[in-house]
Amino acid sequence: MSKFSRGASAWKEHRLADRLTVDGMDYTVQLVARRGTGVQGYRVTVDYIPHAEGESRNIELPNLSSTADIHKLVRELETDPPRLEQLFREAGGA
Repeated sequence: MSKFSRGASAWKEHRLADRLTVDGMDYTVQLVARRGTGVQGYRVTVDYIPHAEGESRNIELPNLSSTADIHKLVRELETDPPRLEQLFREAGGA
């Protein structure tokens, strides 16, 4: 089966940061976009996965309508660590 005969994946994952340090803790940051039932386009979250002990956190962002919109947001967030830190705090950070 060729890759063109399969449908596009309902999940899109993008690594935004291999290591984001917030308050002395290191996190891997990923953007996850997934098609949802009853939603036009993609539901989007930014997930913070701790390198050591601690709980992961995530924050929901507004829905995006296309993969082009997802890629645009990824480019914006990859180059803006202060915004990633701000989103972390909004997700229940210290």
